[in-house]
Formats: sequence, structure tokens, C-alpha cells
Amino acid sequence: MTQYDEHDPRVEGQDKASFQDQAERFSRRFSDSAQQVWLAGLGALGRAQAEGNRFFEGLVREGEAYESRRRDKGAGEDPGWRDSVEEQLGQAREKATGTWEKVEKAFEDRVQGVLKRLHVPSADDVAALNSRIDALTTRLNRLESRSASTASGEPTPGSHQSPGGS
Repeated sequence: MTQYDEHDPRVEGQDKASFQDQAERFSRRFSDSAQQVWLAGLGALGRAQAEGNRFFEGLVREGEAYESRRRDKGAGEDPGWRDSVEEQLGQAREKATGTWEKVEKAFEDRVQGVLKRLHVPSADDVAALNSRIDALTTRLNRLESRSASTASGEPTPGSHQSPGGS
């Protein structure tokens, strides 16, 4: 591009078109990624529900078998059956909790990956930038106050001249 091209409307149009193309490509990528995240979430939910249903059905079968054995033995012969049921229920809760935690973790990882590919800053990145801005603002305020005191004729530290010197 030459010095004359910067005022040429044809070149400006090309830059605008190029920018528009880039914006449209970014928008399409963002939409595609958002769609993938949504579908991944739905898939994770479906898988968790399917595994949860299979797990529940298995517990029902085990409960039926246990109930059948208990009836065969007689109700008074096995006083620990309640403890056994409570223990199995606790194990079922732990497994269900573990499954949901896995689904949440997989979903979070997927979303984080998409955001990283799109170069969306994380909360830590934003916090680091905020602290840098605060530090720069403090330095700027100090410089402005020094400049204002110099302009008002106040001597700055180290600028004192001895009497009789010019």
C-alpha cells in the first residue's frame, strides 16, 4: 500500500470488506462452537439419564432378589437386613453423585476448551489485567502530580540550587 492508497476509496472498501469477512467467519465459528457445546451438554445429560436408569433398574432387580431371599429365610431370622439395605442405598447415592460430577466436569472442560479456542479471556486473565491497570493508574497519577507541582513552581526533590548559583 502506498501513501496515496490510504485516501483511495477503493482500498478503504477492501479493508472494510476484509474486516467484514473476518467478522462473519468469527461469527460462524462462534455459532458452530456454541452449537457444539449445546449438543455436548445434551449428550452428557442423555448419557447420565441412561446410565442412571440402568443403574436404578439394576438396584430394583437386586432388591427383588434380596426380598425373595428374605422371605425364604423368614422375617425374623436376619436382623441386619435393614443395615444392608441402608449400606446399599448409600453406595447407590455415591455412584449417582459420582456420575453427575463426571458429567459436570466433562461439560465444564468442553466449554473451557471452546472459550480458549475463541481466545475469550478467563477470569484470572481479567483479574491480572485489572491489577495491571490499577498499577498503571497509580503511576500515572504520581507522574501527573509531579508534573503539576513542577508547573506551579514548587521545587522537585533534588532540584534545589545553591544561593549565588545560576
